[in-house]
Amino acid sequence: MKVIRSKRLETVLKDPKAAEQLRAFLASASLARPSDVEITVRDANGNAVRYQPKLVRVAGSDA
Repeated sequence: MKVIRSKRLETVLKDPKAAEQLRAFLASASLARPSDVEITVRDANGNAVRYQPKLVRVAGSDA
């Protein structure tokens, strides 16, 4: 599995509750099932940041 880092992901990882939601998603995620997980947190400026994790097939993987 590969994780694409982004500013949104960095913001999510700074919030303990949001990071726990992301870990729960990764533990139960499947390519066969779409996920309805949506994580919303506030950034340093107070703006809402929405992050919707999803799994995608990676070329060359056996998944």
